[in-house]
Amino acid sequence: MKRFYEGKKVNLREAEVSDAEFILSLRTDDKLSRFISKVDNDLEKQKQYILNHQHIGEDCYFIVESKDGEKYGTARIYDVRGDNFQGGSMISKHNTPFYVVYCGYFAFFDYAFFELNKKCCEINVVKGNDSVINLHKRMGATLINEDFEKVYFIYPKETYIESRKKYSKYTLEREIRELACN
Repeated sequence: MKRFYEGKKVNLREAEVSDAEFILSLRTDDKLSRFISKVDNDLEKQKQYILNHQHIGEDCYFIVESKDGEKYGTARIYDVRGDNFQGGSMISKHNTPFYVVYCGYFAFFDYAFFELNKKCCEINVVKGNDSVINLHKRMGATLINEDFEKVYFIYPKETYIESRKKYSKYTLEREIRELACN
């Protein structure tokens, strides 16, 4: 069964093989992909990647799209371990409206924290990706470490809930469950 999550102005849906060309166009664009892992410009490999990563536990590779189905970007939940997960592979096409980025961000974390009932997100960002580093700081993620290549954050559910209240114009009204992060 394909995973789908409704956000305020965008939806998240599980990537399908038919999305491979779109995903590859983002991941091989030098400007868009400069802070994420490189991939070969090989459509068949991208299709196989999608097939291999569907239905691996709670991991999910999402397409972020408008309510009318226009594809804007990707986001991925991976390395799910108990109450924790990693979030990443967030990339949006050129000229994506600001509200789409924020609505997609909140839909992504709503899914992870409220549908999967996870307690904490671990985030690593390549140094130099200042817009993403600043976004996570603005949303309240805690910087826990850095090395030569990356900056590491944790983003507990309770911190996310506070950010969600502050930026409520980008979120759907939902019943908020389990505030405690243990």
